[in-house]
Amino acid sequence: MIYSKEEVSRFIQENSDEKYKGFHSRLTKTAYKINGVRVPVLRKYASMLAKCENIEEFFSSKIQSYEECMLKGLTIAAYKCSEDRRYMFLEKFFKEIDDWAVCDVSCSKLKHKSDKYWQKCREYAASEHVWTARWGIVGIMTNFADRGDEIAWAVASVNAESYYIDMGLAWLLQVLAVKDRKVAETIVKSQSVSSTVKKYALRKIKDSFRISIEDKQYFEKLLAE
Repeated sequence: MIYSKEEVSRFIQENSDEKYKGFHSRLTKTAYKINGVRVPVLRKYASMLAKCENIEEFFSSKIQSYEECMLKGLTIAAYKCSEDRRYMFLEKFFKEIDDWAVCDVSCSKLKHKSDKYWQKCREYAASEHVWTARWGIVGIMTNFADRGDEIAWAVASVNAESYYIDMGLAWLLQVLAVKDRKVAETIVKSQSVSSTVKKYALRKIKDSFRISIEDKQYFEKLLAE
């Protein structure tokens, strides 16, 4: 399979869903044109694109739509190359992201537990650029929730200020409440997160089906302090 911009555009048009477009348009503030292609369809196509011998042309191309942006992130995550080369493509891609879903879906595709990616996620989380920092937070949550107290240091280094950063940190705390309660407690007690993050985290913890009623009551008291 050979990558071509025209073929990608044709794929997007042929898989557009007007009903989904209307639904998803209400969830995002992206400035890109939304066509309405569902995420599982984009994921499957990205896995094929990642095998194209000339796919790096896509990584340097100008994005024309929301779906192209999502595809680029998913394809970079799926592309088999050296870690350094992937980070080069990713760090250029961060500047093209303007939506939480593109960031989260693309980041969640990159399942990688190397020490180098851990260091990169910490570096990204400390960025003042919102989508770079969000990627770092989601990358830590997706791949490194077992890093114990190291996660608390990573959270303390977050600098970006945004609703999307607050929600990312709240999501991370909810996951840690399931996987490593001790670390979640350490982060909350360290005062490295704002009252807003605590409020969002409590909401997510209460909504989780993986947390017992007793633990929900415990975190409600802890987050209220």
